[in-house]
Order: sequence, then structure tokens, then C-alpha cells
Amino acid sequence: MTSTQTSDSQSANGVPQGRPAPLGSYLISAGLATEEQVEAALEEQRQTGVRLGEILIAQGVLYDTDVARAMAEMFGMPYRDLDLFPADPSVLSQVPEGFCRRRGVLPIVIEDGALKVGISDPRDIQTLDDLKAAVAIPMQAVVVAPSQLRRAIENGYQGAALVADDDFSSEPEKGQANEAPEAEVTDGVSLTENQAPVVRFVNQLFRRAVDERASDLHIEPTKDGLRVRIRVDGMLHDMTSAPASMRLGIISRVKIMTGMDIAERRRPQDGRASVVVHGHQVDIRAASLPTIDGEALIVRLLLKDQGLLDIDALGFTPENLSRYQSTFRKGWGMVIVSGPTGSGKSTTLYATVNELNVPTQNTITVEDPIEYRIAGIKQTQVNARVGYTFANGLRAALRADPDVILIGEIRDIETARIAAESALTGHLVMSTLHANDAASSTIRLMDMGLEPYLVTSALECVVAQRLLRRFCRRCRAYSLASDEELLELDAMGLLDDSQLREINLPRAVGCSQCGQSGYRGRVPVHEVLAMNEEIKTLVLEHAPSERITQAAARNGMRSLRQDAYAKVLSGETSMDELKRVLA
Repeated sequence: MTSTQTSDSQSANGVPQGRPAPLGSYLISAGLATEEQVEAALEEQRQTGVRLGEILIAQGVLYDTDVARAMAEMFGMPYRDLDLFPADPSVLSQVPEGFCRRRGVLPIVIEDGALKVGISDPRDIQTLDDLKAAVAIPMQAVVVAPSQLRRAIENGYQGAALVADDDFSSEPEKGQANEAPEAEVTDGVSLTENQAPVVRFVNQLFRRAVDERASDLHIEPTKDGLRVRIRVDGMLHDMTSAPASMRLGIISRVKIMTGMDIAERRRPQDGRASVVVHGHQVDIRAASLPTIDGEALIVRLLLKDQGLLDIDALGFTPENLSRYQSTFRKGWGMVIVSGPTGSGKSTTLYATVNELNVPTQNTITVEDPIEYRIAGIKQTQVNARVGYTFANGLRAALRADPDVILIGEIRDIETARIAAESALTGHLVMSTLHANDAASSTIRLMDMGLEPYLVTSALECVVAQRLLRRFCRRCRAYSLASDEELLELDAMGLLDDSQLREINLPRAVGCSQCGQSGYRGRVPVHEVLAMNEEIKTLVLEHAPSERITQAAARNGMRSLRQDAYAKVLSGETSMDELKRVLA
């Protein structure tokens, strides 16, 4: 950016002026995104109206710090990393808390006689003008990343009185036996004054969990109070704690939000709700568990409006993707994605359904819960309280003239048999199954009680899947592979003669962007078992999974470990992570 552009885009009081180049053009010229990535994001923007930077962040192209730096450069404003240079608590009183929360700003520090105020959107001229009028001393706006700003506001004002929240509301899902009021829980539930800190604390838990990209929130009673942990990229981390005096109130608050019976503390319960955090709708699935120290709560967080992944972005190798696509594009048969809880099975199936989502086909889903909403297909949700199970939902779907059916999970023999019989009558049936690998999935179906002839006749493909943490691209470093690592890679057949002597492998380092873990996000590894006559014969003979795996390998299947080692070699994940997940 030239000096003329800088002076034109910001006045002396720190308020940006003029119209700099569009963000997309700047990102391309700065090498932060490709033309194809920007064009794809612009197309989504035309359909959704969401800002370009937010789309690129959601797609994993950029971090929000990348967008913040770019906006600062475009508008000729300073950028500040709040993780490295946090706000000075002594200056918080310079701007009213309610204004900071509503407008998304934060006083950071006084330097050179001016109050530096963090703002995530330098295009918000109205807020900048109002700030200038509200602050008694000279003010300079600095651009900060939205996630860092939200955390700084919560940490800075933690324990202070909250104004009414416009960015956090909760609505229990309908059809529950113990439904809470449909008004916003934050402001609509009748609470006494001494309960208000509990509401603030719970609201902050959900905000911080969303900011940290958490998939689960664990609220655990202890002898001395309450421990709160979050699961990020498959790993649990301590987030905060609360004193014993707040323990019962916090647990009751979450139970009220999710429609549980707060008087029942001796038996496990399930609850659900939909909340809005920072303008994003988040689906909550809560489970209570009586423990020796009191009730514990485990809360699953599902960001409902997150972008649906394209099947090409699921991390399949070209060979695995080709094998997988050749099976589900037949238009009939049963396709299963297997793996433990939290291995990305549903994401793979949603991307597959999206690939098949064309006007000429009728697609129906039976899910629990509905994690993504897809235009053009009929999605239904299991509700055990009214007797709507996977088996009942599958029967109903078959009466609705389907071409493609997605079942959230095969849990019992009834669902398995209906699914197999549906696949034999010309439907494409897709589902998930809990099994260790692709070969053992066939045995798991027979252990449920499904006849071997139904397995071999209906089943077309099994995809086994795991998720490994992906290196943070900001702090990843390389060093020479050890002799032991070279031997492991060579045993997988992944090295040529020149690489047997010397090869660099990535290592986790840690930075503020990844919370010092060295990892950010996850990469999937797969094995794709396509049924053939040899494998069908082995299944009919009740052969062990090892023999089925060997037959699949002869047919070209790459094992989970082989795929994982290949992704270590490509610099996506580490040997340590491979051994942690696939030990």
C-alpha cells in the first residue's frame, strides 16, 4: 500500500476515510488467497450475504487474524495482536462496558497520550465517530481479530454486571417433555437478583467455547467447586473453574436451558436446545451424569450454520476418493462410514449427500441430530420421546418415494435389516456404524444379527475414518527424521531410495494462534473397502477381519495407518499424533 493510500484512508483521529481496494483483490495480491478461493467465496457471498472475510475463515482458507491484518493494511490503521499484547485492565473504565459489548470495541492501552481502542471492523464509521465523541482524551482505533476481541471483552469485564445480551439467546427445541419457555433464556426466564452472576457465567462459557472452536463442553463438580473443560480438535483442555457456591446454580441453569428436570439429580438425563452465540446458531446436546461429587454435564456444540464441506475437501487421497465415488454413484446399495464417536463420519456423509443433491433425485434423511441443513432434501430428526426412532423413520422414508436415504446411525438389528433390504430394492442407503476399521464393520453388522447373505448382497462400500490433529500452519517447523521414523515410513512403502537416507518431517512448535499446542484443526485419514467377490465369500464364511483386510489390500485398499503415514510425509500431521490416535 502506498503512502498516499495510507493518508487517504485514515484521518488523524484514527478514523478510516476513503474507499480502499476490495478485500478480495487485496488478499490475492498479498498471496493470502488464490483467485479461485476468492471467486468461490464471492459466489457464496452472493447467495448468502455473508461478508467475504467470514466466508474465507469458515472455509479454512484464512484465520481471522489474517483478515484483521489485511483490513488494517487496507485502511492504513495499526494492527494489534491481543494474545501477545493484551489490554490494560486499568483503562477499561475509559469506555462504558455496555457500549463495548454492543458495538464490539475495547479500550486497550494509553500510549503517547492517546487511548488505543480495539475494533474488528474498520468500516464501522458510526462506531468510530461515537467513540471519538465518548472518549475524553485523544483516541486511536487499532484493528484486532474478532475472536481475540470477544475473549478480551469477556475476560476484561468478567464478573461485572451484564447488559441485556443481543448476541446470546436460547430456545429449547420443541417436542420435549420438560420444555423451558420459548422466550430468550438470557432475558426471558424469571430470575432473582442473586442468580444473575450464574446466568452471566453460563453465557460466558458458551461464548468462549464457540470462540475456541470447541466441540464439547464438560462441566464437572469437584469437592471444592466446579471444573470446566472444553474439547478442541479432539483434546480436552481446562477452560475455567467456579466456586462451590455457584456449582448448583450453574448446573441448574444449563439444565433449564436444555429442558431437563432440575429436580431430578439421581438419574441421567438428556436435553437439547438451540442458542445464538455471536450471531451464529449453535445446536446444544446436553447429558447429565450423577457422580460422587454431584451432577456432571457434558454438552455437545454443533454450529448449525457452518458451511457444508465439498467432498473434494474431505482429505481423501485421489485413489480413495475415486474408489468411494464409484460406489455411491451407482445409485443403489448400502454405503457405510465407520469409526468411533467424533471421527467425522457425519461430515463425510453430509458431503456425499450434497454431491448427490440434484433435482432429479428425492433424498430423505433420518438423523439425530440434524447437524447441517441442506436445501433441496427432506431432513427428519429422531425423537425417542414420541417413538420416532431410526427404524420408524426409515420405514416412513421408504413410503415417500426416495432415491437416496441417509440414516444417522445403524444402532440395532431392526434398522440394519430395513436398511439392507432397502438397498436391495433399488435405493442408495448411507449410514454410520461404530467399528474399528472397514473389515470389522462387516462383522459388526453380523454380530447385530444381520444375515451374512444380506451383508454381501446389500453392502457396496465401507469407509473407515479417523481424525488427526493438523499442524498449525503459522508455527510448524521441520527437522530431520530419526532412523526410527525412517524405518516406519519405509515399512509402509512410502519412501524411495533417495529418501531412505535423509528426509525432513514437520514438528509441532506452538504459538498464540493455536493456543501453544502446535496444532489447529484436524485432518481425516481413511480406508475404503469396496466389496468384491473374494470379500463376499470371506464374509459368507464368517472369516476373521484380518483375512478380509488382507483381501481388501490385494484389491488396492490402503489401510488407515498407511493413509496416516502418507499425511505425515506430506506435512499435515505428526508421528506422535498418528500413534496417539491409531495406537
